[in-house]
Amino acid sequence: MKVLKVSILTHDISGGTFTNLCTALVRGFQELGVDANLVVLNATPEELARYPDVPIVALNVKRTAFSLRATARYLRDYQPDVVLPMPWYFNIVAVWARYLSGNHTRVVLGEHNIISLEASIEHRDKPHLRFLPVLMRCVYPHGDGLIGVSNDTITDLVKTLRITANIPMRVVLNPINPERVQQLAQAKIKHPWFQKRDIPVIVTAARLAKQKQLEGLLYAFSQVIKVTPARLLILGDGPLRTELERLSQDLGVAGSVWMPGYDPNPYRYMANADVFVLASAWEGCPIALQEAMACGTAVVVTDAPGGMKDIVEYGKAGLMVQNGKSEALAEGILKILMQPELKQHYQEQAKQRSQAFDYLSTSRQYLEFCHMVVSSSKPTKGALTP
Repeated sequence: MKVLKVSILTHDISGGTFTNLCTALVRGFQELGVDANLVVLNATPEELARYPDVPIVALNVKRTAFSLRATARYLRDYQPDVVLPMPWYFNIVAVWARYLSGNHTRVVLGEHNIISLEASIEHRDKPHLRFLPVLMRCVYPHGDGLIGVSNDTITDLVKTLRITANIPMRVVLNPINPERVQQLAQAKIKHPWFQKRDIPVIVTAARLAKQKQLEGLLYAFSQVIKVTPARLLILGDGPLRTELERLSQDLGVAGSVWMPGYDPNPYRYMANADVFVLASAWEGCPIALQEAMACGTAVVVTDAPGGMKDIVEYGKAGLMVQNGKSEALAEGILKILMQPELKQHYQEQAKQRSQAFDYLSTSRQYLEFCHMVVSSSKPTKGALTP
């Protein structure tokens, strides 16, 4: 089997979901003998120093909108067999850059969210993003393949957005490094909540945005502490911080809620949590949930559209509750907190299930799909008309 040259295209390596995803894939590709690069818009020397084992190419542009010609130049110079753009807006860039470059690089699109909901809810006040499904319908058919990170991401594209791209599609869940997560989870925690474990701690890790339904989690938490003492740790930052802080005050739970912002090592908190909760209204394939399970933490998730259902195998590896119902969420949390045997069951199931997300296995699935695309598709040089 021919050794591929593979490039992953994303925005930066400053941290977060796509930094973790892309670096994990490149490491996996390298271990499997593939010539792989990670291409980003820009990177500081400090950021590059964090990933000495990952070949990183900076295009030296500030925004995605300005990256088209720089990406085309990169494709001409490096001539990868396959480029894997992520998230959705880099799909658009990669297809057009391939046309401008004049080479035969295959573009394997990546879909990482429920775009119909992302556009209509999260980006409702951003007109240039609300109409992204229209742009996707025009460009996606010119890709050579598509990998979705959950069953629902592909269903959303095909049935809801009616994107009729006649290209091969495959579901591959996001990768994590369970061994690395478990090693970092052993770091000490100085916060008093974790010194004397007389009161259970509920942990979530999420961007403070509409998608994550943290308001509903706060309402659920306010119901939980009416039944049993508990504390809530919300890791992450975002535009709704002020609103969430105000809501916790209004609900009378502010003294039991800690919102420290982004933490580069959330695993130590996940591993010491009594339950990890993800209350999102929709998800692509949440890496934070996969990592919490690798820590051996019992998890509670909503049955929202997206990859949470796939990750917990529809309730086998985590407790699944009705989406958008704070009462159901509170009930699920209380089941874990009040039933030690159930908690232990889900801890064991989570740890076992997390092994399926190992980055090397995921990288192998990506490469199998890329080989199939390269061997079966015709070169698409000049497929677009500007």
